[in-house]
Amino acid sequence: MSSNNVDIKNIICFSGFVIIVLFAINSFFEQFQFEKQFEIKKVIDNIHQKQNIAPERLYINAWRTAKLEYADNTMNNQDWNRWRNRYHGKIKNMDDANIAISTMLYSLNDIYTRFLQSNSYKRQKVIMESKITGLGLNFNKTDDGIIVNNIIKNSPAEAEELMPGDKIIKINDKYVMLMSDEDIQKCIEAKKGENVTLVIKRGWTILTKTLKAEDVPIETMEYRITKDNIGIIKLSNVMGEKALEDFQTVLDKTQETKGIIIDLRNNYGGILANAVQMADLMIKDGLIVNIKSRGKIKYKLYADEDASFEEKPIVILVNNKTASAAEILAGALKYNLKAVLMGENTYGKNAIQHVIPLANRTGLIITSEKYILPDGQDINNKGIIPDYVYISKNKNAKKDELLEKATKLINETVKKNKESDII
Repeated sequence: MSSNNVDIKNIICFSGFVIIVLFAINSFFEQFQFEKQFEIKKVIDNIHQKQNIAPERLYINAWRTAKLEYADNTMNNQDWNRWRNRYHGKIKNMDDANIAISTMLYSLNDIYTRFLQSNSYKRQKVIMESKITGLGLNFNKTDDGIIVNNIIKNSPAEAEELMPGDKIIKINDKYVMLMSDEDIQKCIEAKKGENVTLVIKRGWTILTKTLKAEDVPIETMEYRITKDNIGIIKLSNVMGEKALEDFQTVLDKTQETKGIIIDLRNNYGGILANAVQMADLMIKDGLIVNIKSRGKIKYKLYADEDASFEEKPIVILVNNKTASAAEILAGALKYNLKAVLMGENTYGKNAIQHVIPLANRTGLIITSEKYILPDGQDINNKGIIPDYVYISKNKNAKKDELLEKATKLINETVKKNKESDII
């Protein structure tokens, strides 16, 4: 072999090596730059949020933020510019700013977009981090009281045997209908050690419960494996920094089961990224969700091909309180893994919110995007219709009828699959 050929071969090898090294360095710096930008953004947001500015200027900042970030570029078919100087010279203090900003946002006719005063902003951040202190219950306000929506495991509410569907009439001898939303929330999220007395109505029975507020760990999920080798995974929400790590652990522990039941009943949703990455752990390749903003599809989120989940029969339990990010997860698994949905129509919330910090320790929670399921469904106000519609007649029954039906369906499916393999 001639020396020229050897030189050329060496040059090609060296060039390839250089390209690989440069690619690695570039990838490192891109990652470093991304992480640095993320950290810088956090610092800037933190500084910006702690600024103290004039209430009228805060209003203008809220107006501008909504104009730039709101998902509907028609701003609910109105001229958003008319709001800019609507309260010029009239906003003297933070109470004025609160009323003006809230009124402006109300014109969007979007119950999910709202102004967060200092305490509300702090509370929202705490919820996003899945750390709370209080009674450990979620609720919805109605015309004649507040209805308990969900009980957090290992909480004071669970210890005192409160139940979803309980109607809270009075809190600390005050009728809830005479209390502001802020005051109700303060009571539900009382400081550690405080006693809170609730008068509740359950059916025709009036009960009085005194709960002592505690630090409540928000457990996003729990699992068990039945005697006939079916994995049951209960997801309470899709919140918290450890949600994805916990879900991977649970999937690993149920990997050898013949089928999986994922219980999303009363799951009010959580963080979009968590829902997408949870689906990605199970789906080897496929569309997870479409993200829409300002009248067009902004981007499509696909699963990677390296999912280690072994496909098997999946049943997902849902009800009319399965919402938002939980609906994304259910829709993605149904579309890609032929998961069977059982229960009631889901809630039907396709709005994605971001919490945006403003000055004076306030913020906006704003609908910045909307999602469309992989099959093109816009489920807003409609929800996902289950494959098997089942509404329990006895909400307080000790036996979980829907779970039993799901178990039976998996056993039947496994049996059919074995019979078809024999044939």
